[in-house]
Amino acid sequence: MLRIAVIRLSSLGDVLLMTPLLRQLRYRFSEAEVVVVVRRQYQEVVMYNPRVTAVVPYEAEGAFWQAGRERRRLREGLRNPREELWIIDLHRNWRSWYLRWGSRARLFRAPKQRWRKTLLLWAKRWGWWELLPVPERYRRAVAALGVREDGEGLECWLPEERTARVYPPTLRRLPSDFQRIALIPGARHVTKRWMSDSFIALGRLLSQRGCEVVLIGEPSAGAEARLMAKAIGSVRELVVTPSLLELARVLDSVDVAVGNDSGVLHLAAARRTPVVVLFGSTVPELGFRPFGVLHEVVQYPLPCRPCTHIGRERCPLGHFHCMKLLQPHHVLHALEILREHIRAQHGKIQAPWGPTLGSGARWRT
Repeated sequence: MLRIAVIRLSSLGDVLLMTPLLRQLRYRFSEAEVVVVVRRQYQEVVMYNPRVTAVVPYEAEGAFWQAGRERRRLREGLRNPREELWIIDLHRNWRSWYLRWGSRARLFRAPKQRWRKTLLLWAKRWGWWELLPVPERYRRAVAALGVREDGEGLECWLPEERTARVYPPTLRRLPSDFQRIALIPGARHVTKRWMSDSFIALGRLLSQRGCEVVLIGEPSAGAEARLMAKAIGSVRELVVTPSLLELARVLDSVDVAVGNDSGVLHLAAARRTPVVVLFGSTVPELGFRPFGVLHEVVQYPLPCRPCTHIGRERCPLGHFHCMKLLQPHHVLHALEILREHIRAQHGKIQAPWGPTLGSGARWRT
């Protein structure tokens, strides 16, 4: 029997962007065992996925001896003399190299497109061309084996859905109007976060229009989320939870999600919730736009963007115009466009392009 080990240790968005490959591998190798190696804090994303046979949580945080312990544990979990072992390394850093080193397995590695990222960051030619979407890069690692694109999106299965014959969110009926809207102000890096005051102003405008506002805060910034909810004044629900599955259930209950380019936005896409995503120091052309779901992009065209492919802790020029120049009315406009897309293209899963919004912005449709 064949055993396929897929290594993607972090982060939340990247683990979610890996899920199409798990489905495609199951379609291609229906009898194989598919094992996922992922950091423990993200194992909920794949724990109940019926495409996956087993999940091996990775726990080492920094020390080399911890990585060695994890490597030995991983070998014990994957070793079976009666099975052929393939390893698909999607992470491609020193940790994943050390985990697979000396395994005598057939190895596949996802293309990182480092030179194209560097060229895009240096030339600032966003809007002219873009890198492959991350799920497609992952698929190309094993494309020679006959693994094909299936045209479906991301997945995050809930425990009660594991026995379903089809992924339940694909049966979701898209709303013709947005009555319950989730605001997601968090992001891992500072330069990917829209201003808190702007989120507060947007929340007030949505409340004035009769919408129910659901504010989703990060567990590490619970006090800040409560202050934002108090400033908005009419938040229907404040959600601050470390459980990714609980977040998935909350996202199922809303009509649309608005937030920064973050892992939680990809979780909304995995649950087939339409999204409006704000890009600051990064750009969608780097391959991290919402995948497999109707979406709109809000961003401001500046000659200094993109300045990074993952985010920074501060603006290298000191002005942070990429986020400060985005206004609440730009997001409201994007919500109106997204609503019209849903009405005009009811049942369509993926919108390949979203608009660029902002004063003096270029439009792409």
